[in-house]
Amino acid sequence: MSLIHISSYIQEASLVEIYSKSRDEYQYEDFILGIIIMELNDYILVKTYDESALLDTYTLLRKDDISKIATDTDYTSVFEAYIRMNQENDVLDPFNIQQLDNILQLNDFDEIIQAFLVNNRVLTVVTDIDDESHVGRIIDYRGDNIVLDEQQYLRSFGIIDENDNPVISLEDVTLIDLVSKANLLYENYLNQEK
Repeated sequence: MSLIHISSYIQEASLVEIYSKSRDEYQYEDFILGIIIMELNDYILVKTYDESALLDTYTLLRKDDISKIATDTDYTSVFEAYIRMNQENDVLDPFNIQQLDNILQLNDFDEIIQAFLVNNRVLTVVTDIDDESHVGRIIDYRGDNIVLDEQQYLRSFGIIDENDNPVISLEDVTLIDLVSKANLLYENYLNQEK
């Protein structure tokens, strides 16, 4: 994706369909619907919406994994109307995800990840190696590697895994859900368990 191309979507604050090379294998059937907020190093920050046009996540997508961005489609037109309706009915953000965007006001990838580490937050990370979602509280970050407490996440659901928490290379990361409905629900569960 060209930097000029992405910056035009940021300036317009357009609702876009973002297609992934690694998750979609160039089939153009699976995409993320959202608004590109900013560029952060090798990533873009996207505010995404779910199938009911509710605010779903603040997600980092690796720029070189983006195969296509589409706007002004029939699909985005329908969802722009759905989003307006949800705003008018005050149901766009039932999980109050936007209140957490103070961390996302940081304009540096490392600062954002460090803030999530310091605040003991849950992340979801997808890599192009296994295309699996790795979920857990961030427990280590060293600039080019990240470690989530996946063992705790798996134990929460009764899954016993004898492996250590994997060290995830940022070179392999295609997507990071920073703030999401799923992450918030799990974080709240962990906080109640204390």
